[in-house]
Amino acid sequence: MATSTKPDGASEKSRGIPLMSKLSKLPKKVVWTIFIFIVLVLAGGGGYFYYRSQTLASDTASTAEMQTSVARRGDLVIYASGTGTLISESETDLSFHASGEVTDVLVKVGDKVDAGALLAKLDETDAQIAYTQANRTYLELTSPSAIAAAQQSIADATASLDDARSHLAYVISPDVLRWEEKFSDAETAVANAQTEVNKSPSDSTAKQALEDAQSDLETAKSMLAKAQALYYSYYVPKYFRDGTEVSAPSDAEVLSARADMELAKATLQEAQYLYAALTGGDVPEDATGSGLTELEQARLDMESAKAALDGTRIISPISGTVMSIDISVGDSASSGTTVITVADLSQPYLEVYLDESDWSNVQVGYETEVTFDILPDQIFKGVVTQVDPGLYSSNNTSVVRVLVQLKEVDESTFNLPLGTTASVDVIAGRASNAVLVPIEAIHQAGDQYAVFVVENGTPVLRVVQVGIQDLLYAEITSGLEAGDVVTTGITETQ
Repeated sequence: MATSTKPDGASEKSRGIPLMSKLSKLPKKVVWTIFIFIVLVLAGGGGYFYYRSQTLASDTASTAEMQTSVARRGDLVIYASGTGTLISESETDLSFHASGEVTDVLVKVGDKVDAGALLAKLDETDAQIAYTQANRTYLELTSPSAIAAAQQSIADATASLDDARSHLAYVISPDVLRWEEKFSDAETAVANAQTEVNKSPSDSTAKQALEDAQSDLETAKSMLAKAQALYYSYYVPKYFRDGTEVSAPSDAEVLSARADMELAKATLQEAQYLYAALTGGDVPEDATGSGLTELEQARLDMESAKAALDGTRIISPISGTVMSIDISVGDSASSGTTVITVADLSQPYLEVYLDESDWSNVQVGYETEVTFDILPDQIFKGVVTQVDPGLYSSNNTSVVRVLVQLKEVDESTFNLPLGTTASVDVIAGRASNAVLVPIEAIHQAGDQYAVFVVENGTPVLRVVQVGIQDLLYAEITSGLEAGDVVTTGITETQ
């Protein structure tokens, strides 16, 4: 921690309050505070004040001489000092995502590049062929003719479902099929209504919906039973009579008809899924179908081939400056090995380390003053943008790590290399043209402060408000004027 003071000038005195004559007019809390101040002063050699206020005899072996100081106006700065290193706002290490021979290096160290710029390439012959083939396959599966074929598949599946349903209705009777379907729908409705009631047991609307669904289920169950009774008493004798013989469809025939209808439903659903996938519609995650699987695989193959082709090229993800290049044309490059580094130097930052004792004196948003070792005559302004929450160990010493962003830096003229060292002052407090007094003049009791102002040779207690302070000076924000004389102690003389 370091401080800087710049006292200058004086201002008009403010009037004090004679100590003993005014105590009776003060509130009891303030009176007790003042007595505490008096005790503190007496303990520090302030008996001279008490001696004068009581007008005791002065024929002692020694006399007391007051030390005083004049309150002055000046600047007070509290700061934490540390060292920093110039770093970039962002730096990225770039590599190929494929292996092969380097055919092009399109930049050199120091070049400025934009985000999306092509920096280097590998031989992409094989990757380009693989991508072209995969892309052609995908395009064929998503072509207008493929979409038309999907529409036709839906139409064919719909016709097949109608035929299968008609055949099942003939086998088990239209009434039985209709009430079977209504019974199935009612069971689903009851299950859904029960779920809503379970979510909100006190919801009267949900309860009523459950009661309605249960009523519909009972109705469907009753009507299905009647339809099944009529099936054997009326439908079979009417439609399955051969002369005098009546032969109802066998269980195997009924199961086959039901299976044909379920297969037709599934075929239609899969055709609809494929058409939705081809036209950008919604496709559930659990959707199935051979056509859908083929389309998805073609898409994955195309994307994989595109990624392999892109892996033969290095594209800058940020705008910045090329800091290093570790490849040349003709070199063999491996996937994942860093070959180019790009850094954003448009907004310089400093990585700063401070002593752990300065932890309470640095926060995000605090202003800083920076002096680079190679530019000792220039002071750069900055602001703290990050304070790490934990301490770091450096040379067996715990330090605070912060990031400082330089402000108002002209990139065209600010041309320092990364790694440049600097001295950094983090401004923890600043008072400009403030009334300043030495720390020795301040007396504290609880959360209140006071000074003794010398008036006509007599020290008078005055309560003041104190602002920032360091080891030498304190800022007085109220209760004292520049030019006032305050006591700072007692010197014994013979």
